[in-house]
Amino acid sequence: MSLIPRGARIFDVTVPLSPDLPVWPGDPDIGVAPVARIAAGDDCNVSALSLSSHSGTHVDPPWHFIPGGATLDQIPPARWIGPCRVVAIPDAVASIEPEHLDAAVIPPGTERVLFKTANSALWRSGKLAFDEHYVALTPGAARWVVAHGIRLVGIDYLSIETYADETHETHRTLLGNDVLLIEGLNLTGIVAGEYTLVCLPLKLAGGDGAPARVLLLQEP
Repeated sequence: MSLIPRGARIFDVTVPLSPDLPVWPGDPDIGVAPVARIAAGDDCNVSALSLSSHSGTHVDPPWHFIPGGATLDQIPPARWIGPCRVVAIPDAVASIEPEHLDAAVIPPGTERVLFKTANSALWRSGKLAFDEHYVALTPGAARWVVAHGIRLVGIDYLSIETYADETHETHRTLLGNDVLLIEGLNLTGIVAGEYTLVCLPLKLAGGDGAPARVLLLQEP
């Protein structure tokens, strides 16, 4: 018996890991180097990967910014899977403030929210150089998320906080209140509404984060 409802649509909102992807300034570039190749006479194809734990589509557990916070392997898989709401933020919004979240009319009891912003157009356009002007949550919006009982949020660029947030207040507010993060999503073509989120990060022992495969399921 299939675990996926009959007729459900599956959307892969993961960006493909490749050396062409932007990385956070100061992080190592993504590397995929050949170790063995059939074309070179080897028995099989094998590659060596080198990358930050926060490359491409990835997750942040509390320990990323909170001393003593839960590491990736300490988080139950069920936290990453379940009902989810995709919220479309107008393209004109440069930073997500509490008033934008009020306007989104997120139903009470919602535990997982993914924010679709103007960022997704960057993936669609093929603009892969790091863009400092991406859309993200302000500290005030982070406090709104915590106050409304949301337990997981995602964003369609490499960080949930603005590039100018040098104190990392947004990260500290969310992770310090056990709100899990998914960053680097590609929500191109995703319509706002209700989905089932399936996020499977690598089970990295003691991990401060890890790349993840992220799917959205939409029932017919």
